[in-house]
Amino acid sequence: MNLHKAISERRSHRQYTNEKISQDELEEILEAGLLAPSPKNRQPWYFVSCGSNNKSLILSALKIKIEELTLGSKNVGSLPISTKSISESSDFLLVYNQYSNKESDYNKNRWKADILSIGACIQNMLLVAQSKNVQTLWVCDILFAEAEINSIMGTEDELVAGVVLGIGARNEIPRRPRIELDNKLMRTI
Repeated sequence: MNLHKAISERRSHRQYTNEKISQDELEEILEAGLLAPSPKNRQPWYFVSCGSNNKSLILSALKIKIEELTLGSKNVGSLPISTKSISESSDFLLVYNQYSNKESDYNKNRWKADILSIGACIQNMLLVAQSKNVQTLWVCDILFAEAEINSIMGTEDELVAGVVLGIGARNEIPRRPRIELDNKLMRTI
């Protein structure tokens, strides 16, 4: 699959079959993430493949968080949908920033650079997954339960996102509308 095709055909999947992705596919997807650019080659990311036990604990924590937020009349975003997707997935990866809570001179500029790098890392993984017919969902609303997830995983590092991986239950997902380039490209006159 060529790169432009992978970019244009990639979709966020929210329904998965029981079929598992192979360890080789998972490793190839993660390797693609490692190839992402980062300023000064910091490579600020690391991944945790949750496994079934931790995934179950995380799902419980997310369900509790949904209840807490709902009872407090707070917005839960798409957390219920993401929680269902995580439960159906073959694998669930957590993506962490390994520096933000460890470097004494960490600042806003480093944080921005690291977050952009982690975004590039995740996008590389999503595109390689797409090329292998592995469907994905990039989830950030799990951050509602960052403290609980970090407690389960035994880390104090900054949780940046989750990546859901699996074999999609729907082959055709319509492309969501995109804003035209003319409306996004700002030109100086």
